[in-house]
Amino acid sequence: MNILRITILLIFPLIGISQAPQRINFQRVLRNTNGEVVSNKAVSLRISILSGTITGPAVYVETHARTTDAGGLMSLQIGVGTVISGLFGNINWGNSAHFIQLEADFSGGNSYVLLGTQELMSVPYALYASKTDTSVLNLTTRLALELNETDTSLLNLTTRFLTKLDISDFPVGSANGNIMFFNGNSWVILAPGNEGEVLKISSGLPVWGTIGVSVFTCGTTISDIDGNSYNTVLIGAQCWTKENLRVRRYNNGTSILFDTTGGSGGSSSTWQNLTRGAHTIYAHDSTATTPSNLSKYGYLYNWYAVKGISTAGVIAMNDTVNICPMDWHVPTDGEWTSLIQFLVPTETLSVGPVQSPTAGGKMKDTITALWYPPNNGATNESGFSALPGGFRFNVGNFADISSSTIFWSATEIYNDFALFRYLNTSSGNVGRDPNYKSVGAYVRCLRN
Repeated sequence: MNILRITILLIFPLIGISQAPQRINFQRVLRNTNGEVVSNKAVSLRISILSGTITGPAVYVETHARTTDAGGLMSLQIGVGTVISGLFGNINWGNSAHFIQLEADFSGGNSYVLLGTQELMSVPYALYASKTDTSVLNLTTRLALELNETDTSLLNLTTRFLTKLDISDFPVGSANGNIMFFNGNSWVILAPGNEGEVLKISSGLPVWGTIGVSVFTCGTTISDIDGNSYNTVLIGAQCWTKENLRVRRYNNGTSILFDTTGGSGGSSSTWQNLTRGAHTIYAHDSTATTPSNLSKYGYLYNWYAVKGISTAGVIAMNDTVNICPMDWHVPTDGEWTSLIQFLVPTETLSVGPVQSPTAGGKMKDTITALWYPPNNGATNESGFSALPGGFRFNVGNFADISSSTIFWSATEIYNDFALFRYLNTSSGNVGRDPNYKSVGAYVRCLRN
């Protein structure tokens, strides 16, 4: 015979017992006569309350129509179904033992099959009180005046609960951290998890495990705050973006000033006198969403934008983030040097304007349609893929598109100067020099 398992909610009235709730909460995972879970199915149920013994007379019978969930679980309230016989409110709960008999028709009709019968070990206290010794204990008055020591002696609540709840109904834990859960058939113990594990659900049951953390792999793409995507490349132990930055906002969402002054030539006292972050497009060839020089080379930024300075000359509290995507940053002068040294491990790098006579060729893209020939030394064996986007002088003029490119470092050297790297088409050099912070140069990002 299938064993009927029920979940009953004990209700303790705090106001009075004259209006006892006439219902009992009931849950069951339905299984057919073959023991298979009945999932996502409309079924008919017949509930009978038997008095005295497991084969005693039915003092109350009702029916319900329910639909099970994916795990076969259905819930209902005994006492609010379609009454077949008896009155739920007239059941004398304290007079004798009572049993719940469950029958079901899995096709939704009224050809019921017995699923099981089990003693009702406890009932909502309000139902019990409404049919027992309330007149002797005068509970209505006592509850209104609050319970005292005499009440607890008369009620003998400790003994009453111990006789209703049998500890053998539940498994006994064996270690700190044991968790008890219902597996659809019985209550079982889940052993404690390991340090750092989390409780999660697998196949409908709680299990200990870890939550997967997305691990970045260099060579995949990243996105900035504006949704622009960038390819990445691993060079030595450093992960670099393969394309110049095209973002128009800092990571805190503040817009970066966009400058269009000076016409196609670029000469502009406005650009020259800026002491806050700004960006522009080479030769202002277009201010549309995807102008040609922007799509090929990205934006030119002054150094104040590199440092996240959105207010004139000052790094404010909300400017502590830079313009690179989260977990990335504008490389320092030392990090640029580490890149160059990896590309030419046998060279002694110069402290002069030409840091290396050959490393630049390993960083330049070989697209001849963009670089003026002969693009000397270009192999791009590093994958850095530098393109000749030119730059903007501190006075605003644009220069050297197709023949050179400049990249900012995050390193300041004097009050008005910061260090950068440059490449050109006539040699394989990598240059390193200070220049005015108001110069417009390109930005590559490095993984933290």
